[in-house]
Amino acid sequence: MMGSTGDADRKRRHVSSTSPTAVAKKQPFLPISEDKKLDTGLVVYKNQKLMETVETNKIELAAREKEYKMLQEKLVERTATVESVKRSWKELINRLESSSIARAASINEIGKCTSSLNEDGPSSPEDALHSRLKETGATESSSFNNCVSNIEEHHDTAMEKSRLLHGIELTIEDLRHYKEKVHAAVLKQIPEDGSSRKKTSNDLAREVKNFRLLIDDLHMKHRPLVRELQCLRDADAQNKAEIRRLKGELESVMVALEETNKKLAPLKAEHDATKGTSFPPFNFGNKNLFGEKVRDKQRDLGDVESILRELQDQASSRLEEVRILHEERIKIFQQLSTFQNKLKNVRFITSSQPWLLLRDHLEKSKLEVIRYQTLYDKLQMEKENLAWREMELSIKNDMVDVYRRCSVVADSRMTDLGMEIQKQSDERKMIEVRMAEASKEPGRQEIITDFKALLSTFPEEMQTMQSQLSKYKEDAVDIHSLRAEVQALSSILNRKVEECKTLLRRSADQVAEIRKLKAMVEDIKQSDMELNLFLDMYRRESIDSRDVAEAKDLEYKAWARVQSLKSSLDEHSLELRVKTAIEAEATSQQRLAAAEAEIAELRQKLEASKREMSRLTGALKSKIEENEAYLSEIESIGQAYDDMQSQNQQLLQQITERDDYNIKLVLEGVKARQIRDSLLMERQTLEKQIQQATASIDFFNMKVGRMEDQLQINSEKVQKLGEDRMHNSYSLDNTQKRLSEVRKISQQVGGSLGELESQVEDDRGTFAEQRIELERESYKKKRVEEELEAVKRKVALLQAEKEGSVVQKLQQELKQYKEIVKCSICLERPKEVVITKCYHLFCNTCIQRIIETRHRKCPFCAASFGPNDVKPVYI
Repeated sequence: MMGSTGDADRKRRHVSSTSPTAVAKKQPFLPISEDKKLDTGLVVYKNQKLMETVETNKIELAAREKEYKMLQEKLVERTATVESVKRSWKELINRLESSSIARAASINEIGKCTSSLNEDGPSSPEDALHSRLKETGATESSSFNNCVSNIEEHHDTAMEKSRLLHGIELTIEDLRHYKEKVHAAVLKQIPEDGSSRKKTSNDLAREVKNFRLLIDDLHMKHRPLVRELQCLRDADAQNKAEIRRLKGELESVMVALEETNKKLAPLKAEHDATKGTSFPPFNFGNKNLFGEKVRDKQRDLGDVESILRELQDQASSRLEEVRILHEERIKIFQQLSTFQNKLKNVRFITSSQPWLLLRDHLEKSKLEVIRYQTLYDKLQMEKENLAWREMELSIKNDMVDVYRRCSVVADSRMTDLGMEIQKQSDERKMIEVRMAEASKEPGRQEIITDFKALLSTFPEEMQTMQSQLSKYKEDAVDIHSLRAEVQALSSILNRKVEECKTLLRRSADQVAEIRKLKAMVEDIKQSDMELNLFLDMYRRESIDSRDVAEAKDLEYKAWARVQSLKSSLDEHSLELRVKTAIEAEATSQQRLAAAEAEIAELRQKLEASKREMSRLTGALKSKIEENEAYLSEIESIGQAYDDMQSQNQQLLQQITERDDYNIKLVLEGVKARQIRDSLLMERQTLEKQIQQATASIDFFNMKVGRMEDQLQINSEKVQKLGEDRMHNSYSLDNTQKRLSEVRKISQQVGGSLGELESQVEDDRGTFAEQRIELERESYKKKRVEEELEAVKRKVALLQAEKEGSVVQKLQQELKQYKEIVKCSICLERPKEVVITKCYHLFCNTCIQRIIETRHRKCPFCAASFGPNDVKPVYI
């Protein structure tokens, strides 16, 4: 590639140095009188120079065409390899996607790691294209439109590949971090006396780090090689652009050649007329021009040779570096293959110290999990016991509140009765004092007799008061009976609560057993998940045939079987526990049914007490009506008394005469007032009793509702526990079925495990050797292809130099160029206009004929255009 660019530069300089304008500038010393004589000579000379440039351009075109044919042949050869590579790439993409999906759970647990995918290059294909254009400097001749279309076509695939590579890198980084964490945990679990184990693990870690550093160095060395390859591709693009430019220059040269031929026709006629004349100055100028041409060629050849030597030295040094790097790569591949065989060997992994330590650590962690599970069950039992104790305390508090309420009601009644007795005693004392005073006064015998009669009525009133007290005592006895009934109900409730406690204890024991079974099932599932993870890891790393993959699956199932056999030792004890739990649940259900029947009886008793309360409220209403009637009579008496007082004020003169009559009226008023006060007291006491009874009924109803809610909650809990037990029994049956299936599979796979491991190890060794041989053969093949390309280029150049009949070829090319310049529609007139939509050239008459029609389309590419899109061109 670099050699071809040097040849192109040299030929460009040669063309520019021998252009007609340069020749015209080199001849200012000729005399003016000989201008007409030298016109024909100058035209002939210019024609010769143009022929030489045409020759060189033809040689270049022939060389480029040969290279193009060779590249086409190589492309045909490489299509099959590209298709196979595409197939393998698709398979690799599918495997990587499956592996990334399988590692999603571990990625979520470990944490997402930041990727460094976009640190060494541009962030998108567009940025890569712009940076490449800036480095190479390709502007107008690099077919920017084609690049944009290619970018648009391959944008989706590039984004998908970058996303896939990003996922691969994330999974690799996660696996690396996960292995480091596991290694650190294993090192922490190693005891102090295991220093030799620590040393071996540290040595292995150092070797792994060294291998990683070597791989990173290889990546760093690979990057400059990729950059050089990119530079070579850019140089190839520049060469293609140069070829297009040379084609354009060739067309312009052909146009100039035609013009010179047109000018040469009349000059030839004049030259024929003036035969025999000589042009010594012209010959002198030709000799000078020929000498300058030779010197320019020698100078260009010296520059090209120096550049070629430098390039050859650089190529040899690069080849030596590539060879050394290839040898180092083969060594690293060998080390990697041995290390991978060690890492992938199941026996080596299972017998390694980290594996054993990790297994011990897993067993210890399982024991700790079991211990913590038992502690959790104990705490759960204590929590449930505390909940039941809180329920008991709430019930007891309710009972204490009931007792307090009853005692408060009784105390209020006693205080009311004491107040009434005190009032009556005070009134009696006042009456006795008044009677004593009245007995001392003269002429009051009748009043004394009336007072004695009034005193005689006091025992009757006392009897009535005593009868009321007896009634109150009977009511108190009824309160005591109600208290006894409440105590009996509380004892029944306590007995029911104790029965519920026993049932809950049994249910808690059953729940603990169910949780143990769940823990065992979870352990089995965890072991199954671990084995599946190992299976996925070996599937990702495996590159063997389908039989080996199936053998590995059988091997992992056998491992699962071995792990499940450990958990199948307590099956008989679990079945016995489940049977005892079922029996206990049946007894608890029977007791619950009996407790519900007793609760129904208590509810019936409560309804009977409510009926009695409604009857008492009816009697109380009738007494209230009687009290209202008495009060109306007392009010009428009071009004009459007021009338009598007014009459007494008017008849003050008759007081002495009618004193006896007034005293009688006063005594009757006193009696009526006493009756009214007694009725008011009875009414107040009855109202207080009614209020207290309604308040106590509301209070009792509230407490009964709470107790019913608690009983309903407890029954719902018992139902839930029964459903959980049934679900656990179903899950236990399913796990037993799976255990039996795993046992059968492990028995089938156990025999063929050792043979498959040996086959896998042999296949891995042969694969590593074949991989190293393939790397060597590919390196040799690349070197041979590069040498063959260089030899082909030399042969093509030599063949192009040895070809004869240059004039005939030039004439043929002139014909071809004339055909190119002519219109492709009529093949007669030259091209005069261009369509700016597609840049195709035609003659003006043909384009005008197309413009006059309705369908204005380019006859070459069928692109639609308008009259404004047609522009004149001067060829």
